[in-house]
Amino acid sequence: MNDTLREHLKQLPDKPGCYLMKDKTGRIIYVGKAKVLKNRVKSYFTGAHNLKTTKLVSEIDDFEYIITKSEIESLVLEINLIKQHDPKYNIMLTDDKTYPYILLTNETYPRLIVVRTKTKTKKSGHYFGPYPNVNAARRTCELLNKIYPFRKCQALPKKECLYYHIHQCNGPCINKDVDYSQHSKDVISFLNGSTKNIIDDLKKEMLAASDNCDFERAGAYRDLIRDIETTTNKQIISTNDLKSKDVFGFFVSEDEISVHVLYIRNGSIVENYHTNFTYILDSETVISDFILNFYSDDKFKPSEIITTFNVDVELLEKQIGKTITIPQKGVKLSLANMANENAKKDYIDMKNIYKSKILKKMDTIEELGNLLGIPTPYHIEAFDNSNLFGEYPVSAMVVYKNGKPSKKDYRKYHIKTVKGANDYESMKEVIYRRYLRLQMENSPLPDLIVMDGGEIQVNAALEILQVLNVNVPVMGIMKDEHHKAKSIIYNNKEILLDKNTDLYLLLVNISQTVHDFAISFFRSQKAKGFFSSRLDGIKGVGPKKKEAILKRFINVEGMINGTIEEYKSIGINEELRSNIIAHLSKKDEEE
Repeated sequence: MNDTLREHLKQLPDKPGCYLMKDKTGRIIYVGKAKVLKNRVKSYFTGAHNLKTTKLVSEIDDFEYIITKSEIESLVLEINLIKQHDPKYNIMLTDDKTYPYILLTNETYPRLIVVRTKTKTKKSGHYFGPYPNVNAARRTCELLNKIYPFRKCQALPKKECLYYHIHQCNGPCINKDVDYSQHSKDVISFLNGSTKNIIDDLKKEMLAASDNCDFERAGAYRDLIRDIETTTNKQIISTNDLKSKDVFGFFVSEDEISVHVLYIRNGSIVENYHTNFTYILDSETVISDFILNFYSDDKFKPSEIITTFNVDVELLEKQIGKTITIPQKGVKLSLANMANENAKKDYIDMKNIYKSKILKKMDTIEELGNLLGIPTPYHIEAFDNSNLFGEYPVSAMVVYKNGKPSKKDYRKYHIKTVKGANDYESMKEVIYRRYLRLQMENSPLPDLIVMDGGEIQVNAALEILQVLNVNVPVMGIMKDEHHKAKSIIYNNKEILLDKNTDLYLLLVNISQTVHDFAISFFRSQKAKGFFSSRLDGIKGVGPKKKEAILKRFINVEGMINGTIEEYKSIGINEELRSNIIAHLSKKDEEE
């Protein structure tokens, strides 16, 4: 588990929502829902798991989440996100099945039915849902059809049916003057949450059945009440309006603004986006500018843009060409509030993670100072050499400030006075050049010098620092047989490192960083050396063939001894191979 992921886990809220697991490339590989995000997401990284979950966890590099109002909303959001991103580890909910809706059709004689999709053409009307609990939705619809005598037949028959005789239909087939307007208003109100009267009646029936010891009937009433409460729980993840919308949430601090955008397509939240930035002007101007710039570069513009923040509506509508809404009530306000809440949590998470990382690194370098008996080394400079049997000798320096790499301060050095592979003399040259320059420029010295090596490199640095009268502590990082850091060399003493500490990870990071920086510099010089000398003047060997030869053979000796098959593998025939070998052999004789 990387440090970012570890810190991100600490910021998880005790709220319902959906989480999106990402791999190293940023691709979403799994979407899940949770009643409590903190508990659910953390469970992936603790305890034993089955093979599939273990494989999933091994690929997780980071995650993000969206807070919802309730667990039911997280269920609905989950299916929307899965269909949008098609994560490779989600095997359910990726077919054409969806959660159902209850539809009150807008026909002359309306019907109340359960449907799987929302469309404007075939079945228009008032949609309610979607409902993750399919059975609860069906039972609620059945109850409402018993209470309100809507049309039950898909097509009007020529005579009345059974529903008419049991008073569950007003019989529009024989009574053309039936008016369903009041029934429709009652059902819409009920499915929007005004359920008190019906639930009170059902509770009375439940208690009466219980008093008569008819516990089976009482249980049925109890279950029906639960179904109604489940079905009519207000949801804002999906809306009846099928227009595309972008909902902008903001959280404004003294110097930063956090943004969280919810993308609504076909009535459902399908994706989110979040970022943060610093600002100087007033927040209203900055937020208006952000929304305006958000739709530059021919980015898709939805039918409506929603936010609760004060923005220049006239300017945005003129420039973007779409409706800008600042809602005062209803579903749009609930969506905007959800986006605002997520923006605030994004900001808090970002600050906490950053603060935690900084404090952790500060604690680690303080620990290093205590271990060496020196003041906390806020400024560290580390050195390493690289060459190939004495050819193309180079050195490199990396700088760490407050425990973090400071790349703008990195330096590269060509070894100028040393011939052959002499690590001791090479290090003396580089240390002399570095700290003589700092003295001449009156620049600040580091708090600690780190040599990627043992006593030889440390003693070389100390010898030169004494000559320059520079008083900076020097330590070395010793490696084991696997070239892994194992101990510190300081004041002629070896201090073993505990591999389970943050201090060990910091020193490994410093050692690997300076080593890689030196190697990359060496390789670039090696390539230039080969291109400018050894392979020049060979007919038939152009830049591409030079590059192929350099990648295939590590040195000149390898090129001279290269087999026919090795040369053929990089597109060089036997005749050209002979010319290359003859040319290189002649060069060796001349040198």
